[in-house]
Amino acid sequence: MPQDDLPMFFFGTLMDGDVLAVVLGHPCAPQAQEPARLSGWRRVTIAGRSYPMLIPHATGVVEGILVSGLDETDRDRLSYYEGPEYRIGLLPVRLKDGREVTAEAYLGKPEVNASREEWRLDTWRLRHKRAALTRIGALMAGWRD
Repeated sequence: MPQDDLPMFFFGTLMDGDVLAVVLGHPCAPQAQEPARLSGWRRVTIAGRSYPMLIPHATGVVEGILVSGLDETDRDRLSYYEGPEYRIGLLPVRLKDGREVTAEAYLGKPEVNASREEWRLDTWRLRHKRAALTRIGALMAGWRD
């Protein structure tokens, strides 16, 4: 169950500031974002897609960003963007200062198939970002609050 006061951990395309701004409908303040690390998981590409999902992995570590201060509209827009392949889950993430916090994250539903290919933000930016921003803009134009 989503909890509006919890920060959200982004590990995929939403780590890109341009994507996050299009999805939210406004830029995300830099002070609302901080690097975070998730242990016990691995980030892989969804089979047949260019975006990632998390899978449990005993020695895995996923670097991402923790975003605080999201309001109800932001969260509704994020869920619209993430679509039916994801559900919100709670995960413990570690901040640079060593503190561990509970965050919400979009986790792939059980019926979503993972590939074995590790997903990397820099590779996604080079190969897919331009086309993805066009698609995301069109998708979010259909969102209604």
